[in-house]
Amino acid sequence: MRIIISVVLVIALIWLSPLFLSDESGLRLGLPYRVFFTLFTLFTGFLFYLLRSPAMSPFKSTKTALGAVVLVFAASVGLMVLLAAISPQFAFESKATATVTPAERGKIVYEDPNNGCFLCHVIDKTGGTRGPDLSHIASVAGERRSGMSTGDYLKESLLQPGAYVVPSYDNIMPPVAQRLSAEQLNDLIAYLSSLK
Repeated sequence: MRIIISVVLVIALIWLSPLFLSDESGLRLGLPYRVFFTLFTLFTGFLFYLLRSPAMSPFKSTKTALGAVVLVFAASVGLMVLLAAISPQFAFESKATATVTPAERGKIVYEDPNNGCFLCHVIDKTGGTRGPDLSHIASVAGERRSGMSTGDYLKESLLQPGAYVVPSYDNIMPPVAQRLSAEQLNDLIAYLSSLK
């Protein structure tokens, strides 16, 4: 009897708690959580009931024992699937990813090991030295080729690496742009253009 009273009190607390929680507290106990905690309380109460019940006689056959195991497994999986189906599914998008600029996405492209930009180029003393230092590329790119803007120079350098080779460096840059989508290429140019 004490188990039943405890279970009823806990369930009442679960369902009445939203009435006592102020908006300032920041705590919210929505319907899916109340349903989950109610089912959890019922399950826990049932386990305590089983612990207090008299000992059961062993199964009379192997088939009965296996049937009981399969039944418990099916009920457990079914309960989990039911909870997953009734729980709201949200596509969480943090504010950080929602407001990412092209330059920030370009930095991700630059740092991606599959592209390998950082293996040959250095930015802020991090990276390889086989290619030119890109720490201030936005400031010097417009001066390297007369008549070309910074964006045009960077685009040409990525699409046709051998069109202009910085003095004292070899023409070893692979055609990286072939591995990038148009959006990734534009993001990478936006990132490099921000390095002043």
